[in-house]
Amino acid sequence: MKRGTVVWVDLSDSTPPEMGKIRPAIIVSGDAHNTVLNTVAVVPTSSLPHEIWPLRLDVGEFAGKQNFAVIPGIRQVRKGRLRGELGRLSPEKLRALDECLLAYLH
Repeated sequence: MKRGTVVWVDLSDSTPPEMGKIRPAIIVSGDAHNTVLNTVAVVPTSSLPHEIWPLRLDVGEFAGKQNFAVIPGIRQVRKGRLRGELGRLSPEKLRALDECLLAYLH
């Protein structure tokens, strides 16, 4: 599991305002942690537009739709919830996502 990988993740069993269903998400936890832990931290995405910096970031097209990282949706999930890879963020998009996370968490 590499940081910046876009994966399908099963977020079911959620309660609003948590994001649910199977959807693309971006792995944001560090590679070293991803190697040893049974969980990863992900930021789910939504196809609902628009970009609202720093809460929603346009991360490009995955699974045939434009995707927006929903920063407040960051969560830890078991690796068993991951359902396959869709691609990787470009280094520029991953840096922009890091900036949004930093702004949101500070």
